[in-house]
Amino acid sequence: MGYAAHGAAGMLTIFTRGVLCNWMVSTGVVCAMICTNVSGKIMAMWMPIMVFFYMGFEHSVVNMFLFPTGLMMGGNFTIMDYLIWNELPTALGNLVGGLFFVGLTMYSTHVRTAPKRAR
Repeated sequence: MGYAAHGAAGMLTIFTRGVLCNWMVSTGVVCAMICTNVSGKIMAMWMPIMVFFYMGFEHSVVNMFLFPTGLMMGGNFTIMDYLIWNELPTALGNLVGGLFFVGLTMYSTHVRTAPKRAR
């Protein structure tokens, strides 16, 4: 597989592409939640999602479809190659991108201004 040939640099590359991917996907979700009308929601989520596709970032859920399809079509890799050199670093990168780049940022900027919850 392509990333395995580069060793640790390949693993870092796929992790980084996973981080950037979920940063864009999560930003699209947040932007769509902020908008109040349907056309605004569509436009707000369109741009980050298109950046994710155009830049070729890696999303673990998308890869759960693409890699088994590649295997069924005769791809030259094993399931363990896929799991170790794609799914694991991509899923970890997706978690970091979504949790830290979007979730933690939203929390830290809104924790003081959010309405208090009744117990």
